[in-house]
Amino acid sequence: MAEPLSPQTNPYGEAEPPESMDPEVYSRAVAEYLGDMIGQLESMARHQGFDLLVYLLSMARIEAETTARDKGSRRRTTS
Repeated sequence: MAEPLSPQTNPYGEAEPPESMDPEVYSRAVAEYLGDMIGQLESMARHQGFDLLVYLLSMARIEAETTARDKGSRRRTTS
């Protein structure tokens, strides 16, 4: 599992990795975090019967999970 996510935000709102964290590890942590948050939104939308939102959030969650998994496997193969 990746290190806990603790972004340092610049004035433009862009999250940057802490200096002590590998950017690839940070990127994976961000993707995992987004997947978790989107999953919660998806659950809320499903509970309310918002079918189109459920579909769109599901696609976004799957993309975030795939991105996190790909970044993790790329890290293992390049180490």
